[in-house]
Amino acid sequence: MTDETSNAGQKEFWEGPSGLSWITYEEEQDTLLGEIANLVISVADPRPGERVLDIGCGTGALSLLAANRVGPDGRVLATDISEPMLARAAERGAGLTQLNTCLADAAVADWPERDFDIAVSRLGVMFFADPAAAFANIARALKPGGRVVFAAFAPVKDNPWWRVSARRASERLGMPPRTEPDTPGPMGLATLSRAVERLETAGLTDVEGRVVEVALRHPGGVRAAADLATRIGAARSIIRRMGGTESDATHIRDAIAADFAPFETDAGAAIPAAINLLTARVPGA
Repeated sequence: MTDETSNAGQKEFWEGPSGLSWITYEEEQDTLLGEIANLVISVADPRPGERVLDIGCGTGALSLLAANRVGPDGRVLATDISEPMLARAAERGAGLTQLNTCLADAAVADWPERDFDIAVSRLGVMFFADPAAAFANIARALKPGGRVVFAAFAPVKDNPWWRVSARRASERLGMPPRTEPDTPGPMGLATLSRAVERLETAGLTDVEGRVVEVALRHPGGVRAAADLATRIGAARSIIRRMGGTESDATHIRDAIAADFAPFETDAGAAIPAAINLLTARVPGA
């Protein structure tokens, strides 16, 4: 393990307040990101009896979908760098014999098994210090011809959830230090051509990337979605970093809700989002 490829900083981040926030708001987050999880599963199309590796599984939403697809004769290994989040994933999958968990930094993990049919991820692969090296290591867990299906956020400008939240929080509290594009973080694979290049550099074949339009949904409506944005994600990160108060959070929430107003529907909030869908195969077979 080297400093260049390991993700010790990410482990600290996801085992701190941010990771715990995902557990606290698990139900809302799973609903918000539901279309993304369904997209990954639909494209990966795991079959009964297949073996699936879930990278950055969080609290296990995608792993549960995969486990239902592969059935009791299959296997799903849910992996994450965050021990608290992985423990929650294990709790949720406790009744499924085909679902197991593994605490692992996917960038450098010495995989206990190397015969998986598919590697999948719902927004869990944007945080690697060296993406190409991480993808090569993930590929080592797959059998020849194994499939890769990853979803990552497209640029901020195409994602109101991030764009609006960051702008309104920065207007209130000031601009935090700028994060360079395509560096570890939520937008770590935002440039589609660069994301594809990183998979190719990792030695994967049949690499394809396309942008898919989905909706981030919240049945509570835009005010509930805006409230969630101040408790997890871009706005929350700025509030925490800039020392914002609950009063600041309320002001930011109201501003976000006003901007989200066009996304109100009879079924709640439906915030448009752009996702980079990345697919590839391991050479061989």
